[in-house]
Amino acid sequence: MPFRVSHSPLSSWCAGLLLAACGASAIAATPEPAHDPALGQLVEAPAEPPDTPPVARAAALSGAPTLDGDVLSDPVWRGVRPTTGFWQVRPFEGRPASQRTEVYLGYTDEALYIGVVCYDDNPAGIIVADSRRDSPLDETDSFQVIIDAFRDRQNGFVFGTNPAGIEYDGQVTKEGTAQFGSGGGGFNLNWDTTWRVETAITGIGWIAEMEIPFRSLRYGNGDGPQTWGINFQRNIRRNNEIAFWSPLSRQHSIYRVSDAGTVEGLAVPAQRNLKLVPYVLGRANRGGELSGTEYDEEVGADIKYSLTPSLTLDLTWNTDFAQVEADELVVNLDRFSVFFPEKRPFFLENAGQFAVGTPEQLELFFSRRIGITASGAPQPIEGGARVSGKIGERTNVGLLHMRTEAVDGSTPSNDYSVARINQELPNRSALGAIYVERDGGDTAGEDRKNLTYAVDGRLGIGDDGLVTGFLAKTETPGMRGDDHAFSLIGQYNSERWSNSLG
Repeated sequence: MPFRVSHSPLSSWCAGLLLAACGASAIAATPEPAHDPALGQLVEAPAEPPDTPPVARAAALSGAPTLDGDVLSDPVWRGVRPTTGFWQVRPFEGRPASQRTEVYLGYTDEALYIGVVCYDDNPAGIIVADSRRDSPLDETDSFQVIIDAFRDRQNGFVFGTNPAGIEYDGQVTKEGTAQFGSGGGGFNLNWDTTWRVETAITGIGWIAEMEIPFRSLRYGNGDGPQTWGINFQRNIRRNNEIAFWSPLSRQHSIYRVSDAGTVEGLAVPAQRNLKLVPYVLGRANRGGELSGTEYDEEVGADIKYSLTPSLTLDLTWNTDFAQVEADELVVNLDRFSVFFPEKRPFFLENAGQFAVGTPEQLELFFSRRIGITASGAPQPIEGGARVSGKIGERTNVGLLHMRTEAVDGSTPSNDYSVARINQELPNRSALGAIYVERDGGDTAGEDRKNLTYAVDGRLGIGDDGLVTGFLAKTETPGMRGDDHAFSLIGQYNSERWSNSLG
């Protein structure tokens, strides 16, 4: 049973001393008073972080803003009071951010709009490291927002950008505490949705405008305005500075939605969305030894439908994953299998809710096995259905069934079924169960059916303690023994100590 402990009480102080020694102490100075265009006055920044999470209010806009990276001159944003007041976690924890940041929140009947003005007294020092979608935002000036639309304090959607205007998005499950595995783990960067962002670098810093359609989000039902959990993060790379709107301790990241602030006044639509993606493939061969022309065609479709704003149905028939991004080439020099992340869109939404076990070691449901033979050859998928999302305020559900075609001489057809339920509890706690079945039929009198079932849970202890575990059992015809597994891990993660036992 491994035990790991680390202690770093002086890390933040040392970082500040080093920067000060290099002449960078100016970045820790008290920031200039924030200018509020809506009120036409100066707002003095508080000297200490607030004791309670901050609250913002979204404004109903008269129309959709023009996405061009010019928030201050757009008449749609006039009269909207910006949210400001960011607090450092690095390099000087607990101090106001060295540069002013203003966030404008508004909405229409179709989308949520976020306007960001990142003031900078040295625009020439703005650093842009990459311009590809989902590129890391750590080594560049950047802005991120996490949206906890259910306000369950455990899950959320992350949207981010940098001065180059990249689109960075992902889905957070269980506050991102789990490692990334095939099921999505704690943060699934392969989850992508439809949204837009435009940026501009100006003489006052850099500006970003985001348009996030409500159909790209999942939120609860109910009449009247809603209150969502929300937090913002700004990175100022040349200062090695990370600042949050809702203050966090330095051991946490933006995924810590239990400490996020809130945004009030969102009148969101109760809509049901339908997305249909059909495909047609055709091929004709002639010449050589062929006496005529041979034709080969394939037809299929994918459907996504929102049963409710919080519950999604995915359907697929004669599935074609040819458009999915290819895996990175890996040279494997040991006897263990290589775990590749799931990138097929059908499996991505709420993938983290299906993740039970130890990532890359013992995963009770590994979706990459569907559509591939034991030798690694592709196996055609006839079709499947998947329902995932939230029922009520704290109950997560997931149902999946898929059928693969037989491959002559090597692999019979298989039916895969998964049922998952997870009940969220206060203080980052949860209790759940999963059932997984693979039915390969009766081949030559041999029953090719496997079952896996398990219970799992997590218990939050105070602000810094967490206990996670699972108990699982399998059933395979003709096999006895070595058919169960369990895990119990305790973690304590504070500003001074990081301990793990399990």
